[in-house]
Amino acid sequence: MTSAPPELQLKRFLHYGRETPLYQPGDRFVHKYFERNNVNSIEALLADSKEIDAVTHIVKAYSDGYSAHPQSLVFALALCIRQPTSERLREAAYNAIKTVCKSPKDFFLFIKFAYDLARPQTGWGHGMRRAVIEWYLSKDAMELADCVTKYRGRHGWTHTDIVKLTHPKSTDIAKSAVLKYVVRGLKEAKTEFGDKPEAQQVLNFIQTIEDFKHCDDEQHAARLIETHSLSLEHVPAHFLKSKEVWNALIPHLPLGVLLQNLKRLGKLRYLKGNQPIVTKIVEALNNQTAIAESNLHPAQVLIALRNYENIAKPYPRQTTAVPVVKVKQPLQPHPKIVEALGHLMASTFKLLVPTGLRYLVAIDVRNQMVHTKCCHCNNVTPASATALITLCLVKVERDVTVVAFGTEGSMQPVPIDKNTTMEQAQNKFKEIPNGPVDLTQPLFWAKNLKKMVDVFIILTDSQVKQGKVKAAKALQQYRSVVNIPNS
Repeated sequence: MTSAPPELQLKRFLHYGRETPLYQPGDRFVHKYFERNNVNSIEALLADSKEIDAVTHIVKAYSDGYSAHPQSLVFALALCIRQPTSERLREAAYNAIKTVCKSPKDFFLFIKFAYDLARPQTGWGHGMRRAVIEWYLSKDAMELADCVTKYRGRHGWTHTDIVKLTHPKSTDIAKSAVLKYVVRGLKEAKTEFGDKPEAQQVLNFIQTIEDFKHCDDEQHAARLIETHSLSLEHVPAHFLKSKEVWNALIPHLPLGVLLQNLKRLGKLRYLKGNQPIVTKIVEALNNQTAIAESNLHPAQVLIALRNYENIAKPYPRQTTAVPVVKVKQPLQPHPKIVEALGHLMASTFKLLVPTGLRYLVAIDVRNQMVHTKCCHCNNVTPASATALITLCLVKVERDVTVVAFGTEGSMQPVPIDKNTTMEQAQNKFKEIPNGPVDLTQPLFWAKNLKKMVDVFIILTDSQVKQGKVKAAKALQQYRSVVNIPNS
């Protein structure tokens, strides 16, 4: 196989974590993706005299927001900073830190990567120190206070560690008060800046967070959340099972965070009947402004929906040898929340961005697609995932042909349009008499009909064997017949 150009290799790494054309689901740290020898494209770009192209691609991938593993962008940026070849590339990477690592979580991850890549050396260097100082000082005082109280540390690093190593100094009194709090604590920050009017707002905010951290009264904690719009990250562990606290939190949670916590709230048995918390969740899931700003993908909603629908645990079996004990009623998903999640999924289809390409989607409709589970998503079947991916394309692209692998190697067209629902799509797939999956069949079918296709997608639940003709050869034949060399 001809080696791909370095630009394409880097884009692959940025979007799914490896330079080769194969996606593997799972934790990138467990699979050891974040190692220097896994990313050779940056040095290859430098060898082609494309000094700052790597950072340009990283910033674009961040702006587009399509990366399946955004940690890859942070690692690539750290590699640009730790490469020894180009000072110009390092400078461009330093300038990109405050863009790509805007959130404290990404910033801590960047510090970890940059520190690990520098070993056995442990020094920070002038450029690195300057970039880190700029990350802190580029925020206004209240934003900085929120940042250091919300995320105190990650990946073995804390703000205290980093500030002590880099010594950021500001002429802004409020920022200086926050930095003093990070290094010395609130008491010393108040001693030095308590009489400065410019620092009162941030000091009062930090005092609120400290009071919240040590508070034992649920009602008072809920009032603090509502008054100061505190986030989930501010909530101490002993309040994570408090209904009052969750009631106050929900209106302030981003939609993605709310979806991640639906199953938790269900297991706490808070989502029952006409509880106020149910009403707040339904309102949040139907908030069109929040949906437009969320950048959610329909897949995130599907996973949250299936996880919430499967919160129930089976009854423990009773035997005559064990005395009968009273058991709680089984957990049940709330129908209003399930309905709201369905509406949310329909809304997120509208957030997808079309590519303008022509697609042919070939679907495996064998029984195993319904009865097995997706990797790392045990509540989602391959049939559900297939329906979702198909609808994502049909609802947003201008030219999508959907076919299924029918009996005796035939390709059966499936009538799916922009108004088709998930349930309708899955029912249509079930109605088709199924047959074996042959990777070449969609290509031959399109070639015989001279159908114009830019992208072929085959959806199945596992790897399948190729027939007598290899798929690569069948694709070459299709390209030559219809004259689409990049199909």
